[in-house]
Amino acid sequence: MGKEYLQAANSSLGQADTFMKQGYYPKAALIFKTVKESYPQSLGLQKQVTASPMQLADKLNLCTEKLMEEGLVAYRSGEFAIAINVWEQVLGINPQHQVAQNSIQTTQLQIANLKTLNNQH
Repeated sequence: MGKEYLQAANSSLGQADTFMKQGYYPKAALIFKTVKESYPQSLGLQKQVTASPMQLADKLNLCTEKLMEEGLVAYRSGEFAIAINVWEQVLGINPQHQVAQNSIQTTQLQIANLKTLNNQH
């Protein structure tokens, strides 16, 4: 079982790194999160996984940072629905991501305010 796990984990990590390089941060993050959550307890197996739990956490953080930036670009372009969608992807990676939660709330309030203004004219 250990050998199969290592092959699957290391292959998946290689794929996740490729996704990151291509800008597919949600896909990369899903893989990093899955490997992190199923990280082996055996010290012998841990030494053979190509990324440590700390490295996996760093890569997950990088994915969320890139997605937050992507959401901000959409928001600044007035593409509020796209921004919210991107920030919801961040919450899929880290449900406690406070900045993403706040960004979604602020954008929803902005949408409501714009609708109110449009209805008044």
